[in-house]
Amino acid sequence: MMGPRGAAVITPYYKESLEVLERCHRSCLAQEGDWPLRHVMVADGFARPEIEGWDVEHISLARGHGDNGNTPRCIGAISAINQGYWPILFLDADNWFHPWHISAVVTLRHRHPSADVLAMGRECALPDGTLIPGLPEEDLGLRHVDTSSYVFYPSAFRVLPLWGMMPPYLGPICDRFIRQAIDDYGLVMAGTHQPSVVFTAHYSWGYQALGRPVPEDVHDIDWGRLRAQFDPGDVYRRTGLHLALTTPASASGAAGTVHQGSSLSGPRLSPIAEQS
Repeated sequence: MMGPRGAAVITPYYKESLEVLERCHRSCLAQEGDWPLRHVMVADGFARPEIEGWDVEHISLARGHGDNGNTPRCIGAISAINQGYWPILFLDADNWFHPWHISAVVTLRHRHPSADVLAMGRECALPDGTLIPGLPEEDLGLRHVDTSSYVFYPSAFRVLPLWGMMPPYLGPICDRFIRQAIDDYGLVMAGTHQPSVVFTAHYSWGYQALGRPVPEDVHDIDWGRLRAQFDPGDVYRRTGLHLALTTPASASGAAGTVHQGSSLSGPRLSPIAEQS
């Protein structure tokens, strides 16, 4: 269920603290079992020299690309593919894996051997580590899959260059774009809701779910701006795909800062069902 060199995890990073980057990397090193795993960290213009001493493949891009990590994500994935790694996983710098993540990937793949893409379960936490109970409803129906939950097998590798080909302004919703592309390509996706990924949710809905004040620097998506910028003709010229901009029913259009991460903007949280 893995290539001869094992799986690869691609992490783009920008200006995250060394502490955050170490947490992300340690979660890859701490995986249970003997599954071969290579962590590929790609600097989007702001390389940390300390990472050169870590057990990683460190790729440094000369400048930032302003696309929420899409360019380094794409470059890291293509590099890993051409070195013989598969499957290809992604892990944003402020997120981390539970120790059983890779074992869960292998188990899910055994259950669904014809799947081209896996959608692993996640749980959400505030930046201070406080867990947010439940899951967004879109996750439960696999209508939304966060970037750090995706697992791509060779039959789905055609999707990976799209991270670097979509217009940069779609960076905040890149995972939604990829989710639509998976359907457009007719790929088979299998998923689980049992969490093995921890997603840092610096979004209004996360604080509201816990009854906390919402900070001013939350990463809420400006859906109104995205709708104004979206040009389906340009998307087709870049990617060859006829895709629509899908706005969550609960999206408010509130603006926030733009960083790497999920495109969630406020779906109602629902309890996690006991299912695989």
